[in-house]
Amino acid sequence: MQLLEENMPNSFRSIGLIARATAVIGNQRFQPDQLHHNQFIYLMQIVENPGITQTELAAQLHVDPSTCLRTVRKLITSEYVVRTVDEQDKKRRPLMATEKGQAVYPDLERYERQIIAAGTAGLSTGEKALLSELLGKVANNIKHIQL
Repeated sequence: MQLLEENMPNSFRSIGLIARATAVIGNQRFQPDQLHHNQFIYLMQIVENPGITQTELAAQLHVDPSTCLRTVRKLITSEYVVRTVDEQDKKRRPLMATEKGQAVYPDLERYERQIIAAGTAGLSTGEKALLSELLGKVANNIKHIQL
């Protein structure tokens, strides 16, 4: 048990390395599309969740609202996203991907599949399922931490 607990910091550092490396690779890959500073991650969520609000987006991505606001503004300026008005609730400002945002989405999806394939290369189907289950549990535990 002691050995397992001693190795846990390395596991969490590995998760951090994966997150940073995939963000750097994604930022480089989508630089020609003018998607910088992880904007591609935000755009994927907006395309996959049409009508999501900025508050909901920040919660899904676990980022602070001001970071989300800056990124959404840049996506709007780059014409990947528009902020609409909800006809039922005028205060609600849903986000929608533009044609330009929709057009780049297949590349974003392909990138995600390539990263997953590269990251799980050599793992059996069972190992992939276990990894997915365990990471899901860890993510759920982390998102409920109150500091």
